[in-house]
Amino acid sequence: MKRFVALQLGVTAVFAVLVVAVFGRDGDPGARWWAALALIALVFAATALVSRWWSGAGSLPADEPAPQGTAMRRLSSHIARAFLVLEVPLVVSAVLGLSGLIGGLVLLVAVVPALAALTFGTWPTRRNVDRFATALERDGADSGLREAFAR
Repeated sequence: MKRFVALQLGVTAVFAVLVVAVFGRDGDPGARWWAALALIALVFAATALVSRWWSGAGSLPADEPAPQGTAMRRLSSHIARAFLVLEVPLVVSAVLGLSGLIGGLVLLVAVVPALAALTFGTWPTRRNVDRFATALERDGADSGLREAFAR
């Protein structure tokens, strides 16, 4: 799981660097800081949504035959959805850069928080895994997630 997240973060970071380098080379004509503020607001909204998802997972039934497998599948699905939502500000930044509405500095101001939110919102930290496991275990099932990520 951590390898998958690391690979996705690496690919996204390379994409972000390319976006800033390619679309931001002409400087900031008229520095549209309103766009940077709107993009940062989009980052905060996506981050808040994903943060709520960590503790909002549906609980596993107490009689689940393979609770750890089901928990890992749900966690994988959660991380994939989190990537989709947290990459929206990066895609919007790329589109605005491509259209010429924003330049390199505005892109950089928007992309850095988006990458940070992506990293913290998708990495299976002890806190995130604990929140997800607690949500899964509300009805008494043992998800085994804490033990799986304790290694």
